[in-house]
Amino acid sequence: MAIIPLKQTVTIIPASAENDWGEVVLGEPYTLKCRFSQGTKLVRSASGASGVHGVTTQEVVSVGEFIFDKHPDLKYGDKLIYTDDNGNTIEYMPLNIAVKPWLNGKSLITVVSV
Repeated sequence: MAIIPLKQTVTIIPASAENDWGEVVLGEPYTLKCRFSQGTKLVRSASGASGVHGVTTQEVVSVGEFIFDKHPDLKYGDKLIYTDDNGNTIEYMPLNIAVKPWLNGKSLITVVSV
């Protein structure tokens, strides 16, 4: 059971691999329960360019965040397709994926800024 009510759903289309031309091949879509809240804020995003530990970060503006229970298998290349209360379907890409641990060290929630 989640620590907060997760009454919304999002469809995840995972970025499973790259083909011979370097294009991302998308995997089989699946649905997860979540909580989505809109709101702009400045976040740090992994850009994938070489830097310290192989990744550099840049500051970008997030338009909202998804909250998931525990630690779902989400990656930066995945597509998140969300339908809001008005029936508008919007496609998002993760900018920042933050796993929040509980006191015992296990994953409590995952916050994905988009």
